[in-house]
Amino acid sequence: MSEELSVLVCGIGEEASAAARALFAEGYAVALYRSTAPLMLRRRMCFADAWYDGYALLDGIEARRADVNAEFMLAFQTRDFIPLLRGSLDEAIDRWPWHVIVIAREDKEPEPTALRDLVELSIGLGRGFTPGVDCDLAVDTEGHDPGAILGPHEKPSASRARPIAADHTLACAPAAGLFRTDLSIGAVVEAGATLGFVGEAAVVTAAAGRVRGLARKEQAVVVGSPLAEIALDSAACVAGVSSRNKLVARGVAFAIEMENEGIEPFSFANWR
Repeated sequence: MSEELSVLVCGIGEEASAAARALFAEGYAVALYRSTAPLMLRRRMCFADAWYDGYALLDGIEARRADVNAEFMLAFQTRDFIPLLRGSLDEAIDRWPWHVIVIAREDKEPEPTALRDLVELSIGLGRGFTPGVDCDLAVDTEGHDPGAILGPHEKPSASRARPIAADHTLACAPAAGLFRTDLSIGAVVEAGATLGFVGEAAVVTAAAGRVRGLARKEQAVVVGSPLAEIALDSAACVAGVSSRNKLVARGVAFAIEMENEGIEPFSFANWR
């Protein structure tokens, strides 16, 4: 694919990160966008930590926060990393003449309106989108056919409903306050182990397994907030793009390829 085609991926969770990483690896000019602080647990399976720390790696590809225009332009000139934009969506849209927007609806992130009017091609990730109404195409992220491309007014069939997997357990906040922990993602824990504390209240796991997801240290939480995900299989993958999300990313790339005809590539040399 032409490296002159530019894609803005709205989201920083697993599916959005997988799509951005795959498109970047294929030569697209790609940027991530997220306006609010992400609270993802599976932080080694996405680019979420870049929002806080300034950078994050996912399977060898770096995302780097680009809070000023010079950092954003450096990313697109060198193609050494994926820039992460924050602020308002209008500011992100105005930053570059995007050809494609890919959007994943994520918790506590405001949903943009009139998505189809923003660029030449809009792609929604997940079952919450209706192609032809709030986006041009959608890519299914669930069930037995992740990565399936849905056209106008097509919705996932009942057979695509995602099965409920009992492969993990969650440990939630017993009180409101700041979460403290000395654990790292990937640690193996026993049932009843203390994972950390919220104030003086211990956060305890009900099952043995491997820490696949973990809230950031000093994160402010309310009662009941998920703080850790424990994979019941101690050999479970806890880092990198999952097999399912590789299929989702492949579907996004294929959707762009299908619709590429008629999209006029943008040349960096002509940008002012």
